Amino acid sequence: MTGVLLLTMTLLHPWTPPSTFDVQTELQGLYDEISQATLQFVTESDVDVFHDVLFTDDWVFIDATGHRQTWPQARERAIQALAEPHPEALTQPIQKLSVAADGVTVLADMKTVRTIVDNEGKYGRKGDSHTLTETTTFRDRWVKVSDKWKMKSREQVKAPTVSVGKTDRAA
Repeated sequence: MTGVLLLTMTLLHPWTPPSTFDVQTELQGLYDEISQATLQFVTESDVDVFHDVLFTDDWVFIDATGHRQTWPQARERAIQALAEPHPEALTQPIQKLSVAADGVTVLADMKTVRTIVDNEGKYGRKGDSHTLTETTTFRDRWVKVSDKWKMKSREQVKAPTVSVGKTDRAA
């Protein structure tokens, strides 16, 4: 009898998707938080705590070739990145968002900005400095866990593209 009652109530109150605008606003805030925190990570603990808060336990990364990495595998790369120079800026604007009953799928472009001295002359004269913007498109799956959004997977859609900004003569 309880099952019939629950089924009746479900039919009377079907799932209605949340406002796409509200979801996009909330998730864009999380992307902004992820980007800014990534620029400030110093220790392994920073990486681990952040992952625990914003990513599911079974989170996976899928690269552009289709290779899957679990968090422990991807974590190694995140820890190695702590020893590398941090980019000057990191943003992840949402390009497209689709809401479904089991979560949200987002296409986001991760834009990483770095200034380099071109010692090899790859982007012009040797010794010139250049601002490089690397853009990588990702398809992310988000789910609600205890009323909070968590990223379940990140799939790289294609290889990154690099654009070269203004050239200044290095000192």
